[in-house]
Amino acid sequence: MYKKLPIVLFIILCSACTKNQQKSACGTQVCTAIFASIGVSFKDKNNNPVSVTNFKVLDLRTNKVLTNVISTTANFVPGYWIVVDDSDLPDLTTAGDDVEVFATNPATGETKTVLFKIAGGCNCHVSKVSGPDIITFD
Repeated sequence: MYKKLPIVLFIILCSACTKNQQKSACGTQVCTAIFASIGVSFKDKNNNPVSVTNFKVLDLRTNKVLTNVISTTANFVPGYWIVVDDSDLPDLTTAGDDVEVFATNPATGETKTVLFKIAGGCNCHVSKVSGPDIITFD
């Protein structure tokens, strides 16, 4: 009985190794532990920050409004908003989705709609493929 014990333990240890392997369509990859986000600043024509209202991010592929965890918990520079963060990663494709950002300048009532392309999916973190860093109201 005791002669078989090392063999049984070896089999148990080897089978335990496969339980922790990542099983997803993305495969296994090594990613950093940072939490990434993509933001945009809103300015008026005099380059002053604008604290916008009616801020909304819409994924045009899914027609889904994207929300993120940072905007609701962080206090940034006036006029700065997070478009997406890593909490949105599974909602985006690896190649990138067209995402519309809507915001209103409360002082003038002007609404801006700007297009971004944001990648997620099997990438380690969200990344901006295209889109502005600053949105300026007229």
